[in-house]
Amino acid sequence: MTAKRVVLTGYEPWSHASENPTIDLLECARERNYVDIELVTLPVPVDSTRIAPLVDEALESHRPDIWISLGLYPGSPVVSVERTAANVKDFPVPDNARAQPVDEPVFADGPFAYRSTLPIKAMVAAMHERAIPAKVSNTASTYLCNQIMYTTLHLAQEKALPTRAGFIHVPCTPGYVAQASYPEHEFPSMSLDLMAEAVDAAIVTAAGREDDIAEPPRGY
Repeated sequence: MTAKRVVLTGYEPWSHASENPTIDLLECARERNYVDIELVTLPVPVDSTRIAPLVDEALESHRPDIWISLGLYPGSPVVSVERTAANVKDFPVPDNARAQPVDEPVFADGPFAYRSTLPIKAMVAAMHERAIPAKVSNTASTYLCNQIMYTTLHLAQEKALPTRAGFIHVPCTPGYVAQASYPEHEFPSMSLDLMAEAVDAAIVTAAGREDDIAEPPRGY
């Protein structure tokens, strides 16, 4: 069996928060001993202007079978596997380069939206089997997380690559919430170990199957 090449990305710390667990999750994934999976991990700057060049170069260099991007969603109580990326940059707060686009397209010539090409329901089911709270989320919002998901799907299509791609949001860690000020001090959280298990389930499932589960979602 030919090894599947999987690119896994995580964001560097955001200027509005003291940590981003997705960088730590890259290290956790590198420590796994995957069978028939060649893992490439990429840190992503919290800078809107640098996302497209980074994704473009990585797609050209690695030609991955699977691309999974990770991002932090403060306030989320569960791991959220995203269904849709929209062609919009509408930032509620600036990125780390102080850019704050409003109602701008990710790509001027791109379609309104892309759907994840990963088996998102099967990935969530695999997380549930490991007793990890998780759900299918229907939108990656309009910030940098949406931007990298849309960019990857758009450029993979433009380059006629067979890369299947998508995005996963993770909650805050307990350590961050415990030290946070109002109102973040009451945010839900999840241990890094449990999030690492969720990422592992996502990688193994995405690399191991192309079809998804045809069943109703458990919620909105």
